[in-house]
Amino acid sequence: MDKRTEKTLEAIYDAFTILINSKDYDDITIQDILDKSNVGRSTFYTHFKTKNDLLLKVSQDIFEHVFSHTLQEEKSHDFSKENFYDFKHLVTHILYHVRDEKELIKGILLSKGNSLFLNEFRLHLTKFANSYFNNYPYSKDNILPLELKKQLLVDGFITILKYWIDDEFMESPEVLTDYFVSLIA
Repeated sequence: MDKRTEKTLEAIYDAFTILINSKDYDDITIQDILDKSNVGRSTFYTHFKTKNDLLLKVSQDIFEHVFSHTLQEEKSHDFSKENFYDFKHLVTHILYHVRDEKELIKGILLSKGNSLFLNEFRLHLTKFANSYFNNYPYSKDNILPLELKKQLLVDGFITILKYWIDDEFMESPEVLTDYFVSLIA
């Protein structure tokens, strides 16, 4: 991607982040995004067909990185030397990214129009749950069916995330990881 395109997308994403924290998603118009980003209509439509496409792209960008199999040193954290398949490190890595994008994610999750984001998040968390139960030992003595356990893992993570947002991100990602692990243990 060339620098001009990167700069344009960054302006659109930044404008969207500001808007989602000041207006409900359903009330944001493309014109609002254009005005806030100083991007022309044709430029916006070069990248996105609708506001929902923008939200979906923002969601995918976040989740594709967070759930990728490559770990690199980053500004707020470094898991590059960790084993990708270490469950606790992976959860903590996800939570660092949530905190890095907290304004955007908080705005989206507190908005009435958060279903696209949550659907994308659930999709990635379900893959994560599948991997977890395929790669880590779990008690087969438990009477809960495996599919229900997976759904509880996904819903539990989202519930903890909402708690963290309501708590203004007071605890560290490591503490939230401990909460999550104790929930599913």
